[in-house]
Amino acid sequence: MDVVRLETERLILDEPTEADIPFIYAYCQDQLISDFTTVPQPYRLRDAENFLSRVVQPGWATGRELTWALRRKTEPTILGVVSLRDWNDSQAMVGFWLGAPWRGLGYTPEAVAAVSDWAFQSAWFTEATPPKTTIVWEAMVGNPASALVAHKVGFRYTGTARGEVARFGEFPSSHRAELVATDRRGPAEGWPAEALAR
Repeated sequence: MDVVRLETERLILDEPTEADIPFIYAYCQDQLISDFTTVPQPYRLRDAENFLSRVVQPGWATGRELTWALRRKTEPTILGVVSLRDWNDSQAMVGFWLGAPWRGLGYTPEAVAAVSDWAFQSAWFTEATPPKTTIVWEAMVGNPASALVAHKVGFRYTGTARGEVARFGEFPSSHRAELVATDRRGPAEGWPAEALAR
């Protein structure tokens, strides 16, 4: 499918490109990204290149995993990524990371809300997957930064269990939450304090 460009109040979301590779490589040296995502370890420059050629480009081509680069409207530098993956017959899964210099400014919730709203309003799934009624979020226990993003966007907490996303062959205990089109955007009730505690 064609790449979809989205805009928010402060951001442009578009496809990561080769010009972003040095930034992706640098951001993925960060300890938080290393500890709580599935990026290769150690993360090398060729891993950033492979991310574009083996994940981003095929994902858009098939419509099964859509990855956006976050950029401020005032400059083209990539800040991080948000992805939406075909998960099962009724669900898509959202994932994201943000480079350390850009954290704490509210960019990730802004981007995740935009991607979620677009997913519910569009027919992106018809090219490759059945309609999705729910977007799911999952993050390892001990990753409150990710939980705070999901909480701020309006994801409803559904519990803690063995993760569904493999991390180096293991399925660590993870928090989970869900979002449907009718959920109010904004901090959701029902989140346990331990999931959000820094």
